[in-house]
Amino acid sequence: MATIRHVVKREAKTQKDVWLKALVERRGKKCAAVALANKTVRTAFAMLSKGTEYKAELLAI
Repeated sequence: MATIRHVVKREAKTQKDVWLKALVERRGKKCAAVALANKTVRTAFAMLSKGTEYKAELLAI
């Protein structure tokens, strides 16, 4: 929920921030928090399985 609070207040820096802001608008903060947790776990599992590092997709300036 802390991440949701911060993302809503500031401008988006990554594609994930854009996705999260849109999700909060569509579904609400609690549903967005659950979706973010799910996405984070899936990302972590994929990184551990493939042995890669996380690379955030930054927005083009």
